Amino acid sequence: MKKIFLIALILAAVLAVGISGCLGNDSNISDENKSAEDIDDSDSISTEPPNYVPVGSTIITEFSGSITTIDPLPVGFQHLATRSVTAHTQGLGIPDAIIGYRNMMVYDEENVYFSVYRCTARTSDEYIQLMSNSHTDKYGSDSIVSTVVINGHTATLLEATVSETPNEGRYILAWTNWSGDSYDDSYLVIVNGKVNYSAIKELAEASGL
Repeated sequence: MKKIFLIALILAAVLAVGISGCLGNDSNISDENKSAEDIDDSDSISTEPPNYVPVGSTIITEFSGSITTIDPLPVGFQHLATRSVTAHTQGLGIPDAIIGYRNMMVYDEENVYFSVYRCTARTSDEYIQLMSNSHTDKYGSDSIVSTVVINGHTATLLEATVSETPNEGRYILAWTNWSGDSYDDSYLVIVNGKVNYSAIKELAEASGL
């Protein structure tokens, strides 16, 4: 009788362990399935920023010194250096210390500058208006503010008709490189130097911006 009771006790213990193992496996499978579903859901959400720049657009997408590199340079221009600059130190009528890159070149033994600034406190259009106002205040009746077309878009031309060529040049050409989308940065592009207007315009067009 004792032997039968012992065998029954052993069988009951084995059966209990087997049932426990099955329940544990079901629990693990459920957790694995849940984890897989969670991974699938997270993978379906793209972490890449949407592309707001149209195909073929000339909007600047990376702000570095390379944006002021014009290659190939028009005939007669020689590259000297590319440096980071702040706009308020350039004598162009911009009051804010916006950061930019300036490519310095020589044409006909005179310095020519091609600069691009990233605008944060104001838009590039606002800075162009400030430049125009400053130019008019500085030169009075010798200031001519007009618009020209560069690479298919409107640019502002500031001309000083004074007898002696100013340090920043007799001609300053400025335009905005901005898609108008709030997700894009607003960039200000400026070409100036102590050279004739045809050289200024040629360099501006060669930039492709």
